[in-house]
Amino acid sequence: MIAFTPRDTGYPPRALALKHPPDPLWIDGDPASVAARSVAIVGTRRMTAYGERVARELADTCAGAGLVVVSGFAQGIDSAAHRGALDAGGRTVAVLGEGIALFLATVRGRRRPLVPRIRANGALVSEYAPNFCAQSWTFVRRNATIAALAEAVVVIEAGERSGALITAEDARRLGRPLFAIPGPIGSAASVGTNSLIASGQARALVSTEALLDGLGLFARAATGSAADPVLEALSMEALDADALRRRVRITEGELAERLMRLVLAGSITKTPDGRYRGAR
Repeated sequence: MIAFTPRDTGYPPRALALKHPPDPLWIDGDPASVAARSVAIVGTRRMTAYGERVARELADTCAGAGLVVVSGFAQGIDSAAHRGALDAGGRTVAVLGEGIALFLATVRGRRRPLVPRIRANGALVSEYAPNFCAQSWTFVRRNATIAALAEAVVVIEAGERSGALITAEDARRLGRPLFAIPGPIGSAASVGTNSLIASGQARALVSTEALLDGLGLFARAATGSAADPVLEALSMEALDADALRRRVRITEGELAERLMRLVLAGSITKTPDGRYRGAR
């Protein structure tokens, strides 16, 4: 375990964007992974099966692109993101809300087997002394550090008062690109993410490739490549759901989910008479 101060060459440069950079920042693992290109993936402790799948798939994609996955090592989305990156052979950084030594001595459950994997393929990070006990305010400060260490932040599932929304606000304050995964309307686990998108605070992330594209790691599809048939149909005329389903030949359930995602992303709009059309 090494303690880095903002004056040390090994201190992660992005952390200096904080108004009060952690001094020192404790790192247990590979310091280079903390300074490498990275994406933060955060969300609720009470994740759904959908949230877990998306967290793992997104972490897998990031790992495949050489990005380090940063998260807070809480139960739920955070741990799923760490696990997804490791299972894909990538690196991950866990930012803790307590001292590293105390965490190592007390961690239990499904997170415990992840600890040696993270230390070997990334790092545990804390701005608190090794035996410092977690307090409610330490996690608030930890959330800001997560946002600072990453190039972009993705919120996968967040309830109305989720701590992930604090990380989202920190990301906006620091000027980090903020993405949110649209969730089913009415889902308690997605109230926060859908609100971030609807208010324009976050960009709707409807594919894992779109994140890499936003970071300049994924070339846009070449002209003439396959387009979204729903968007293509609605670019020509406004259609109701029944007419659209007949046009694109997908099931009613698949169309409903796709329409919801496209509306949340701002790609299409719904007219007063119930039809859909491409956003102008």
